[in-house]
Amino acid sequence: MNLKDIELFKDFNAEELQRFEGVAEEIVLNLGEMLFEEGEPGDALYIVEQGAVRIFKTLDRTTGEEKSLALLEPGTYLGEMTLIDGTPRSASARAEIPSRILRITRDNFLRLLREYPQAAIRLFVSFMRVMSQRLRQTNEELVVMYQIGRLIGAAPPTGELVRGVLERAMAGTGAAWGVFFRVNDITGNLEAAEAVGKGFESVLDLKTKLDQGLAGLCLKEGQALKIDDSEDDIWMENLQRFGYERKAMIAAPLIYRDTPIGALILGEPQNAPEFNSANLNLVEAVTSEAAAALEASLMQADAASREKHDRHFFRF
Repeated sequence: MNLKDIELFKDFNAEELQRFEGVAEEIVLNLGEMLFEEGEPGDALYIVEQGAVRIFKTLDRTTGEEKSLALLEPGTYLGEMTLIDGTPRSASARAEIPSRILRITRDNFLRLLREYPQAAIRLFVSFMRVMSQRLRQTNEELVVMYQIGRLIGAAPPTGELVRGVLERAMAGTGAAWGVFFRVNDITGNLEAAEAVGKGFESVLDLKTKLDQGLAGLCLKEGQALKIDDSEDDIWMENLQRFGYERKAMIAAPLIYRDTPIGALILGEPQNAPEFNSANLNLVEAVTSEAAAALEASLMQADAASREKHDRHFFRF
């Protein structure tokens, strides 16, 4: 990947690009390897050349609890604010998969901007454009999360809660359909408990083993997965299919206190050929927020069902 392919540098001329590429250092990260940690000095701009980088904050170092903030894919960058103010890192960054990263130190960055003042102007215009896009995405996410919070606070019946979470996740990502799979505590299988979208009613009859299909895969991996093309995606290789799969999808697990609750599958973005990283981040936030509420609601529903069964059996 050339710097010209990066949004930040797309308006640079050939000479400017050549000089910046000359000071870019390539870093290779293995799966799970840290790029930097929260609190470390902010001394460089990082550009994701290949792979994916997770941005997160550690909430509890004792338990290792984390809050995912973003997943950055090839062509995106991070650490731009430290180039301006030199403040410590406000979050940590880790390779989600084997990745290649380009690093430009703050000293080299500022030196080249002094040599090419016109490039500095174009660069800060790019900064503002990308920051504006990120703020817009954050605002959209906040609206969805506010709606999810209100839904959870109203404590609706389980079916309404599940459907409400699905519909809000679909609205926030532009997905044409969504399916919620729940883990049956008795059988240990996955069951399609709710489906939203034209023609997806038949999915409600679907039952699979816990490790089968896309829902089972995201639970096994313990992370949200973005599928750009289900016919040519590494996650879909040798994966058993059950008829609901489409070209572009997002699959996210619902896990509460290390207990799998279910999985959310969204498909077919209506305004783009595939989902983007912002969509993935939104779905992760939704499932993280909804997991505890859904666990409690499903447990109450199961308890009520058992109590009704016990009363019926006693009368008999």
